[in-house]
Amino acid sequence: MTFLQSTLPSRPARWRHALLWTTLAGAGAAHAVWPEKPIRIVIPFVPGGAADSAARLIAPSLQKRLGQPVVIENRAGAGGAIGTASVATAAPDGYTLLMGSASNAIGNALQSKLPYVFERDLVPVMLVAEIPGVVVVPSKLPVKTMQELVAYVRARPGDVSYGSPGYGTSVHLAGELFQSMTATSMVHVPYKGASAALTDLLGMRLQLMFPALAAAQPNIQAGNLRALAVTTRKRSSLAPELPTVHEAGLAGYEVGGWIGLFVPKGLAPEVLAALQRGMEDTMKDEDLRRSLIKLGVEPTPGSAQALAEKVESDTRRWEHVIKVRKMELQ
Repeated sequence: MTFLQSTLPSRPARWRHALLWTTLAGAGAAHAVWPEKPIRIVIPFVPGGAADSAARLIAPSLQKRLGQPVVIENRAGAGGAIGTASVATAAPDGYTLLMGSASNAIGNALQSKLPYVFERDLVPVMLVAEIPGVVVVPSKLPVKTMQELVAYVRARPGDVSYGSPGYGTSVHLAGELFQSMTATSMVHVPYKGASAALTDLLGMRLQLMFPALAAAQPNIQAGNLRALAVTTRKRSSLAPELPTVHEAGLAGYEVGGWIGLFVPKGLAPEVLAALQRGMEDTMKDEDLRRSLIKLGVEPTPGSAQALAEKVESDTRRWEHVIKVRKMELQ
């Protein structure tokens, strides 16, 4: 444990401290009117992923409710750390937001030199949606079930490659969890985004991936990829025909994806409240909800506390996997 880690409060306490700081420290910094200029939602990955696609659907509806342009900005790199850092260190004025994901619950456990501590420096605004993960293989691969996949990987130790949007992302850790639970060995190939990894999966340069259903859905529907199971604890309403990995034989396997909105610590409470109201109204839009579902994203709007609990739960789970797999800090 580093000195910094040893002097930080526990995670639940950090969230409480961050929310309290937002209330107290931000009180004197509030503008008389918010918003007065365009708002940026930073996506810490390249275009085409689930968080990016969902944010681009949400932005026009949120813009109508806030009365200012809502701009999507992709700042990819370092498994989401570059974009996340740009928000964590931004002015807490309500004009720079982060569409965070499950990958944010992993960063500080794997990357020792990040310029932020996620739970300390970013404040949850609202849980937006659940994004089920899916186990996919190229349709040409001679694998049609999870049992066949496990047998295929076991017969080829070290020869099967799986891709992810970057080292330390939840898609990467899904593969690490799979290897841990099946006593198999695969090669992880990190990319700068899900789209590039899926392109190589389609080209058979990879044999396996654990992406968000939203990212893989078009190629599944086109018959280019074969979906074997969803990675969530329960079957997804978005693909009810698919079993869970747990049902398919890996008891206890669970990787749940989600996206949520965050702001830098210190935002004035009245601005935070206005942003939350805008998002709550936005997520009631039935046309938007239908568009998200079609994309492969399940709208599950929830409170800031619900989002904080997601981060805390995922962080505990992935810290255990990182320890078991003896993954190196970057």
